[in-house]
Amino acid sequence: MITVCCAACGKKLFRYQKIGKGRLLHCWHTRISSNHSVRRGDDVYCTCGQHIGVVETKWINLHGGSFTVKGSALKK
Repeated sequence: MITVCCAACGKKLFRYQKIGKGRLLHCWHTRISSNHSVRRGDDVYCTCGQHIGVVETKWINLHGGSFTVKGSALKK
């Protein structure tokens, strides 16, 4: 399980079950266990106003540099 935090203020955005190595490019909706982000239409924001990503049909496309990741992914 990993924690996705805002790069600007450090607040928690998601608890996410990442599987495998590599960068986090998007978050599948089914793997998000807790969500503390704010949504305005299809845009995802932190409570501080930082734009984090865009909601697609099955996942959230994340903008690189707008978030940090803590924790470790599950090995595949």
